[in-house]
Amino acid sequence: MEVNERVVYDWILISWVILALITFPVLFKTTAPYGKFTREGWGLMLSSRVGWIIQECPSFIVYLVLFLGSDRRDSPYIVLSGMFLVHYFNRAFVFPMRMKSDKTTTIYVVLSAFFFTVTNAYLIGRGLLYFDAPFSKDFWFDWVRYLGIFLWCLGFYLNLQSDSILRNLRKPNELAYKIPYGGMFRYVTAANYFTETIEWLGFAIVCQTYATWAFFIWCIANLLPRAISQHHWYLQKFDEYKTLNRSAYIPFLL
Repeated sequence: MEVNERVVYDWILISWVILALITFPVLFKTTAPYGKFTREGWGLMLSSRVGWIIQECPSFIVYLVLFLGSDRRDSPYIVLSGMFLVHYFNRAFVFPMRMKSDKTTTIYVVLSAFFFTVTNAYLIGRGLLYFDAPFSKDFWFDWVRYLGIFLWCLGFYLNLQSDSILRNLRKPNELAYKIPYGGMFRYVTAANYFTETIEWLGFAIVCQTYATWAFFIWCIANLLPRAISQHHWYLQKFDEYKTLNRSAYIPFLL
């Protein structure tokens, strides 16, 4: 029996959203062994820099392959694909090369992130560039698209700024944790998570596809519990942290 890829795609997408909804409450009970929460008992330990490249590069490579194989070359697809690829080129190759210290991560984190980035890039790229209905000719006359692009650009800029603040907190090979200041860290503990969420909210608004909204759901399901865990960690680690009056994830709200 011939397998219809579109049917398989739809089932993967549905399962993907269900998995995000299951993951959300689980991460409130079990903190992922990532970053400052890295601990033994989650498999082989390896270089954070190497692990980061392995886990993030599928987003760039899978989407790029899908883009190059697609016949959709209208300006909306070029712009949207450029947004996705620029983010993940930075995330997969530039970001890890700029790490000032190379700590360790667990193979569990790397493999789970690798699975996520492969699946996510496939769903977004295959949907946007092949399966979803083509954009209409009035794409650039819809103000909502510009709102999405603005939010993506704002989120991307603030995310780079947040990464820079975190990267420059410590001198090379210095391991002690410090409180970050400046940028969106004035308002939230997990500024890097909040700004990336803004970025992918904008992307979902401009694309308006099921897969990009599923990605936004995953951002919240994955990053919100992590942000709250980080907020509690800073409160316990630094006595003065409470006086900063920062939210965990969303300024002034959460």
